[in-house]
Amino acid sequence: MIQNIIGSQLATENQNFETPSLVETRQGVSVLYKDHFLYSKYDPSKAILNIISNLSIPEYSIILIFSPVLWLGLKELLAKLPATSSIAVFEYEKPLFDFAQENFPNELKDHLNNKIQIFNKSGIKNYFTFIQKQHFRKCLKIDFSAASALYKDDYNEILSLTQRVIDQFWKNRLTLIKFGRLYSKNIFKNLTLLSDAIPLASLYKSVTKPILVLGAGESLNTTILELKKNFSKFFIICVDAAAAPLLDNGITPDAIIAVEGQQVIEKSYIGTPANSKCLLIMDLVSRNHIPYITKGKYSFFVSNYADMNFFELLKNYNLLPPVIKPLGSVGLVSMEIALKLRKDINIPVLFSGLDFSYSIGITHAKGTASHKALLSSTSKLKSVFNISSAFSTGTSSIICANGKKMITSKALESYALLFNENFEDEQNIFDIRTSGINLTSAKADLDHFIESLPANLNSNSYELNLNYQAIPKSSITSFLQNEKQALEELKDLFTYAENSALRKKDISLNEQIDSILTNREYLFIHFPDAVGPTNPQSYYNRIRIELDFFLKEINVALSLN
Repeated sequence: MIQNIIGSQLATENQNFETPSLVETRQGVSVLYKDHFLYSKYDPSKAILNIISNLSIPEYSIILIFSPVLWLGLKELLAKLPATSSIAVFEYEKPLFDFAQENFPNELKDHLNNKIQIFNKSGIKNYFTFIQKQHFRKCLKIDFSAASALYKDDYNEILSLTQRVIDQFWKNRLTLIKFGRLYSKNIFKNLTLLSDAIPLASLYKSVTKPILVLGAGESLNTTILELKKNFSKFFIICVDAAAAPLLDNGITPDAIIAVEGQQVIEKSYIGTPANSKCLLIMDLVSRNHIPYITKGKYSFFVSNYADMNFFELLKNYNLLPPVIKPLGSVGLVSMEIALKLRKDINIPVLFSGLDFSYSIGITHAKGTASHKALLSSTSKLKSVFNISSAFSTGTSSIICANGKKMITSKALESYALLFNENFEDEQNIFDIRTSGINLTSAKADLDHFIESLPANLNSNSYELNLNYQAIPKSSITSFLQNEKQALEELKDLFTYAENSALRKKDISLNEQIDSILTNREYLFIHFPDAVGPTNPQSYYNRIRIELDFFLKEINVALSLN
């Protein structure tokens, strides 16, 4: 390694050490910077080589190197690095970044931008763009020099955020394994509703009075009491589970947000007045039967829950609703939609019921489907309180802003963190909750806020835009027929292989199959090995089974359209 830095100037006693300088030691070369040695004065490489020799690197790992300086140990690290793993290097100190660039080992330069990515402070966004496109399973960090202490907090934050990105990816993968097939099934059924739907984009920037976003957490109870006489002063957006307690108290929300794809969510809509002015805003993957329950106006968006070419295929047919970034929680989605609906940033957005925590025994507000289910099952031997929820795996106690002790979980905490990340920089967002996990949004009192409002806010805040261009049924039919044709071709290729009447002779069989699969991830997005099949034949065999399922769903959709 020392040979690789020939040409650099060794430090002298009178040298200015505000720039990194090489210093000879008994067993190599160290670096002096700002009056501190960045390696041992006696054996510079000993410590890092010991770390690397004891390091166990699992497959699909990302190794974070902080402050590489002389790159001591890099060669040894690369020798241990699995083919499925990569290295990300960070140096926030500008003089050290330049120094490290100049002294990168010549014999290892082939690994740059291949196995090794280097980032400075200004390139951190590029790093997270990079990491989000990978499928790493483990994150490890190595301090390559003492200079890592200069930005210890920053580097720890990179480590923490990297781990969160990895955790979130695999959490999403588990969700897709469990629900991916259902999501795809719901998409095909909901496509048949698009021709009667109000395009959501036509309602963007249309609400001119304060917006109130309501979740189904415990704080909703207090908000409902304060809201009863004044709800017309707000444009109310609620999550599906909050609709019932609002309606039970004579409060008709202006919009209900639906994201749940399972049948069980239908219980939340029991009692919803048919043909009400309440607009149903649905995820394209949500339960398709809900509009038949509410019997009112509805609109669609789609959460970008997976990176799929299939969405581009829908877009090409002008069938893709507005895309909402994947937020995981209906409460967060409701906030995102509220920001898109308000006329401008001067329109305040208030929220309650987004607690991301709960009291012992009370997981939801009164009147929700969950609460009513507990009431109906109550007996002398079974309490009305869901005590077990407070002691389930992964729960912990927190102290809320009001001093009340509540229960949360890792999942709820992650949603709270996402809430802060997505909305803390938005203007005119106010937290009116009386309980719940601490959030970064400005606090406000609902009663005081109402008192400050003009008296004429009881008028309608917006009118549904009925001058939009509806999606023609012919476009939906054309798309469905195209999908049916593609799946029938794929089925024939799987059945007859080279003897298929649909075989294209200018490309290989696998190329023809893969060309069809490229835009139809719904056939395999729910496979455990969807991110990287290890057995192509097994993969194809399972896809063959899915073909019959989705051909049936497409035929049902064609009959409904």
